[in-house]
Amino acid sequence: MAYQFKLQVPISEDLNQQLKTKAKEIGFSSVNEIARLLLTNFANGNIFLSFMSNSTPSYALSPEEQKDLESIVAEGIKEYKEGKTKKLDFSKPLTEQLIEEG
Repeated sequence: MAYQFKLQVPISEDLNQQLKTKAKEIGFSSVNEIARLLLTNFANGNIFLSFMSNSTPSYALSPEEQKDLESIVAEGIKEYKEGKTKKLDFSKPLTEQLIEEG
């Protein structure tokens, strides 16, 4: 297969060694082979990324705050269903749309 483009990603020497070791452990010939596999599957929609924190949030809503938030969300959903919300046209600058609604 002839490749037309080259992707260069700077990584530390330590990470490169870890990647090589892991690639070999699971049967890949190189880190590049893993990168091509991941990029191809991501582009084809076969891989979805999600980012989560491993730590517990440093805040928690009080029962009153939770109730207030639920009320705000419920009101927003009601306004949306009643057609009271505005739709944004992302092909035009937001400032123009705000002026038009003026």
